[in-house]
Amino acid sequence: MTRTGLGRVFIARSLPGRRGWAAIAVCLSLAASLSCGKKSVLDEATVEYDAGRYREAVFLIRHYFKKGGEQTAPLLFLAGKAWLKAGSEAEAEDSFGACAKEDPAFGSAIAQFLKVEAIEGIASGDAAKGRRLMLAALNFKPGLDFGQYNDAAAALYVDRKDFETAIRYFEMYLRDNPKAPGAAEAMINLAAAYEKKGDSAKAIETYTKFQESYPKSRLASNVLWELENLLLKEAETYRASGETDKAEPILAKLASTAGSPMARERANFLLGEMYEQRGDPKNAIRYYREVVDLGSTGRLVEKAKERIEKLQVPRRRR
Repeated sequence: MTRTGLGRVFIARSLPGRRGWAAIAVCLSLAASLSCGKKSVLDEATVEYDAGRYREAVFLIRHYFKKGGEQTAPLLFLAGKAWLKAGSEAEAEDSFGACAKEDPAFGSAIAQFLKVEAIEGIASGDAAKGRRLMLAALNFKPGLDFGQYNDAAAALYVDRKDFETAIRYFEMYLRDNPKAPGAAEAMINLAAAYEKKGDSAKAIETYTKFQESYPKSRLASNVLWELENLLLKEAETYRASGETDKAEPILAKLASTAGSPMARERANFLLGEMYEQRGDPKNAIRYYREVVDLGSTGRLVEKAKERIEKLQVPRRRR
């Protein structure tokens, strides 16, 4: 074999195989990225991200950082997105946090990305993940509008006992989705949020609106119970403050029309006490007898019997 032939054989045997060429290509690409600075790394990682190769995008960015590359906000933001798409929420959270710390202006972009991911999570049936991402988004930008999922955002604020914000989200949801399958339940939750906030008047108004808007709802009986108990509390508050003129009409209506026997019983008993305190034993006995006739609560019935007996004794002596 000639020298030229031997040279050709040597060269051919020295050339890498297909896998070898692929490895060399990756190394050359990474080397080019590193040599060109952060813009090239960002471009390369973006290509991988856009192609759905999220872990490859993370690899490029992390390798760049390990080599001493500058941890810029754009790279950290892309790393956070790639980590989340790859299914690593903790790493994504760390990257987003570092990004916002590096440049607070990225907070809005992070929030918008997390919002989209949260909505996709809930829509796909993974409500738990959706809520986690929703909460993360709100931490970066409070007040985000989640559209048809604003009721889920409201529930997050109820858990935080931030009833003011929860009310705002429930109202946004009901305004935009009055006929949605979850609207009736959202209105009940809105009323409950008003009650927890301490605004009984708005809670009563909301429960009443529910009865008007969803009279055939399967939740109607629950609302009736909540409403009647709230009205009783309101009447007792008026009575305790000496505003019997405001308490009496509420109690009178409950005494005759309340759907709950317990609510009717309590209303009649309170009316009996009010008339007894006014020195009107005839009407006091009348209301106490209603309590006895209803007879749903043993303790209150026994007290009503005692009051009747006490009020009748002076009349017998006369």
